Amino acid sequence: MSFTKEQLLPGENLVILARQNPLVLFRPVLLNIAALAVFSVISYFSKRIWLMALFIIPLIYLLGEFFAWRKREYILTDRRVVKQEGVFSVSSFDAPLDKINNVFHQQNLMGRLLNYGNVGLETASEQGTTTFDFLAGPLDFKNAIVRQREMYNSDARTGSSVHQQTVPQLIEELASLRNRSIITESEFQEKKRALLEKL
Repeated sequence: MSFTKEQLLPGENLVILARQNPLVLFRPVLLNIAALAVFSVISYFSKRIWLMALFIIPLIYLLGEFFAWRKREYILTDRRVVKQEGVFSVSSFDAPLDKINNVFHQQNLMGRLLNYGNVGLETASEQGTTTFDFLAGPLDFKNAIVRQREMYNSDARTGSSVHQQTVPQLIEELASLRNRSIITESEFQEKKRALLEKL
């Protein structure tokens, strides 16, 4: 399932939807090329063409890695950073911008040449450090997080982020998202608690 506008919280705006660099598929593609060469040679010299059917094993592995890559998304909104992945079962990680203490990125020489790398978040929550691996355009993603965090904190300091009179309405909209199974009960309770703390 890809991240959609319906998964945004009330009043939340999507800033960036990023993915891993396609080069993350280099290893499974290389494995398939090698497997094709090996099975072709074995089939030719053994006169057993049916051995080529074994090539379906690395091919299935490649397809699985491709679909996993397509479903692995890194999302930045004006309120949080989301890491979502999974083909058949989806898992996600949310880091509210006000809980992010530090943002860093790592790129080796090859990563700098081909524009991929890792972005890490250090949060005040129990998760500690979370890494977004092999991200395409890691420096852009990191800088966007820093900008959004500063804007969010600035809004919070001036009191423009959430007003008391809008809290009940936001809770109602969150309840609607929960009832439509867009967010879980635990996510609803967490966001509701955060809103009530701002009263």
